[in-house]
Amino acid sequence: MFFKKAGTLITLFSWVCLTMATSGHAQSREDQEFWEVNPQYEKYSPNVIAVLPMDNFSLEPELEDVLYSEVYQRLQAKGYRRVSVEAVQDVMDDLGIQTPGQLQGISLERLCSKLNTEAVLLGQVDQSASIHQGVYDAVVVSCSLRLTHCQTGQLLWRSEQWRTAHRQWQIDPFNAIINLMAHSSASRSDRIAWLVQEMLKTLPPGKITIQEDNLLQRAIQVQSATD
Repeated sequence: MFFKKAGTLITLFSWVCLTMATSGHAQSREDQEFWEVNPQYEKYSPNVIAVLPMDNFSLEPELEDVLYSEVYQRLQAKGYRRVSVEAVQDVMDDLGIQTPGQLQGISLERLCSKLNTEAVLLGQVDQSASIHQGVYDAVVVSCSLRLTHCQTGQLLWRSEQWRTAHRQWQIDPFNAIINLMAHSSASRSDRIAWLVQEMLKTLPPGKITIQEDNLLQRAIQVQSATD
């Protein structure tokens, strides 16, 4: 099933019922993940991805910047070319986009044309908070990402990660990190980075072969059509 080519991004967000070929779920109520890969991913696999400004629905500022940075850096290792951060910002300025929410009013066709990209990746920090209730002490953090094909409007991949860590956990490496860093004082940035790592494990690899011994020198970025 396809979106109309000129449909807006808000329509993109509401489309969550597409039947996917591959999906996964974590079993624990406090350790949840959800991911889907479009059955036609190989056919529409993008060479170029534009990472759009991330949203932040938590009460902690600047986590959206951490999410953006982590996703942008890790996409390279997955074998994808990326529209440069500067080019994306230039397009946002040209379109008058000051907040991620304003992207909902821009058609996917127009946005992709300006960015000169084959797919756009959007994401958000859904929650990041410490919970203290009597003897119960927990840290909750959750994020979500969505990759959409520009030409067809198809949702190619999406992933959601939710982690609740508290003192009783022993086997989750995320909990171990928090315990080592005095639990509730753990860096929010470290939590986001860990979630991005887990989410992108489910993203199919791109078509570009990256040599691990020369990763930075082999980075390939794409300028937008407006440059």
